[in-house]
Amino acid sequence: MTAEKSVVAALSAVMADVQAIRKGQKNTAPNANYMFRGIDAVMNAVGPALRTHGVVIVPECVESHYRDVQTSTGKPSREATVTVTYRAYGPAGDSIVMQSAGESMDSGDKGTPKAMSVAYRTLRLQALTIPTDEPDPDSQTYERAPQPRREPRREPAAGGAATKTP
Repeated sequence: MTAEKSVVAALSAVMADVQAIRKGQKNTAPNANYMFRGIDAVMNAVGPALRTHGVVIVPECVESHYRDVQTSTGKPSREATVTVTYRAYGPAGDSIVMQSAGESMDSGDKGTPKAMSVAYRTLRLQALTIPTDEPDPDSQTYERAPQPRREPRREPAAGGAATKTP
């Protein structure tokens, strides 16, 4: 009979199975227009590997904060910020604790679930080191134009004459 894998060994096997998750969804909201990886894409990619290797991740503690805000169009909304502590159990019954944060803004009653989804997606992406399979941002180089040198500004003294520093 062979010993069960530790949670760390099982998570390492999950990492080997899940190599990349592309940013396949697009936010087309005005002033947004960016690609992202949603919670469903991450769960669909990671879930089967977690099940195959006997890893279960459960939320253990949630710390939440709320703030009433307005959107850029003046609509009332609520910002939810959560810090979630998760426990990952391995096939041998051992576990490790991980923590992740998430935030969201919602005009209805979905702020907390959205923030929880962000925290869980972030946890999986970071804990399992899942890349986007996109070009590295460092693969491009941009050079800044030289900035004009600014001379220090001297303020006039109370009597109206400029002061000199020795």
